[in-house]
This record gives sequence, C-alpha cells and structure tokens, in this order.
Amino acid sequence: MRICTLVIFFSFCLTLRSLAQEVAATEPSKETAYPISLYKAATSQSQNLYNGRQYYVYDNRSEEHQFFEFRKWHNGVIMYDGQRFDSIPMLYDIFKDEVIIKHFNGDHILLQSEKIDYFYVDNHTFERLEAGKDISEQMRTGFYDVLYNGKTRTIVRRVKQRQEKIVDKMVIALYPQKNNFFVRKGDQYYGVSSKKSAFNLFPEYKRELRKVLKDQKIKYRKNREVAIVTIVETYDKLARP
Repeated sequence: MRICTLVIFFSFCLTLRSLAQEVAATEPSKETAYPISLYKAATSQSQNLYNGRQYYVYDNRSEEHQFFEFRKWHNGVIMYDGQRFDSIPMLYDIFKDEVIIKHFNGDHILLQSEKIDYFYVDNHTFERLEAGKDISEQMRTGFYDVLYNGKTRTIVRRVKQRQEKIVDKMVIALYPQKNNFFVRKGDQYYGVSSKKSAFNLFPEYKRELRKVLKDQKIKYRKNREVAIVTIVETYDKLARP
C-alpha cells in the first residue's frame, strides 16, 4: 500500500512538471518579449490602414490603364484617418478616383476616400477637397493635384474616361486623360482653360504676365500646366505688398 502511494505521488509530480514546461514554452522569453511588443505596437497603428476592401485590377490587358502616371506600384506618403504613413506602395485609380495600397501579403486594398486627407506620390501631392467646404459648390468632391500652393492657389482635377475599341474581335479599353485647372483668387475658385481665361483673372498685370511667358519661351497650348503655374506664381510676386 505504501509503495502504491509513492508511485501515485511521483506520477503527479511528473505531470505538474510537464504542464509547467508547456506553459513556459507558450510564454515569450525575456529575449523575445521586447521585439514582440514593438511589433504589436507598430502593427496596431497600421491595422486601420489595411482594413479596407480588396481591389481587383480591371482592364489589365489593355494598352492604356486607369491609373495616374504608371501602372506599377510606387512608394508614397499618405495621411489616413489622422495618421501619416510613409513608404506605402500605392496606385491612384483616376477613373474611379480611388487610392489603392498593397498589403504585406500582396493583396490590393482599397482605401476609404473620406478618411484620406492627402497623399504624395511621384512628386505630386493630392488633397481630398469637398465641394461647398474646401472648394466651390459647382466643383466635384475628390482628389485634386496641388500644383502651386501660394497665396493664389492652383489645383488640377485629373480625370480619365473609359472608351472602347474593337481590334481583331477583341474589346480594348482606352483611358484618355483630361486635366481641369482651377485657380483660387481670394476665397473663390475659378476654372481656367484658355490662355485668355488665365489672363482675365489678373487684368491689371496682363502685360507683365504675357512678357514672362514670352521670355521663358512657354507655349500655352503645348504646356498649359507650366504656363498656368507660371502665370499664377508671377502674379503673386507682382501683387506682393
């Protein structure tokens, strides 16, 4: 009877030791606890960024594409839900006016546009502006490329339209791009298309503005974007008190 009791006691001790080893194995050691805590802190900040719907690339075999500048991923900066994220692989779908980022696992994540304050990619800064609040009521809410951020601001709405053509009985998608320019003078935004409409915004300096374009050999029709920015920037210098 005594021997049986001893056997049971030692068996119980071995079971407790085994359980203790299992618990110790599941708990992080002192060497790994700190890196794990850093990882959790970093990922907790980015969880909201990668919490969007999956984006599926359409018309990926077409000659033209729906994205800004390039079809390939480019690292950029984004201000999302009040937090800034750097070196984020992203695409800007101009046709749908949507921003897409690449998840760690390779998935394409569609961000919520209303949570984006701005994003910077390919040396362009896009701000999300709301009609009737940040811009005029007749302008469309969405992302605008900030070309010149002086006292007299210059922005452009870059859009693409989807068109189709049939080649060898196959439907090919085309995405011609159109740029709509706006200049803020005072508290009002004005649409600018022709050279005349640009000069009419600053009637008191027409002669000086024409001279600047001529001296710098800027042809309005060939390079409208540079011409508009040059006109507005020159006006700010001339009108400076």
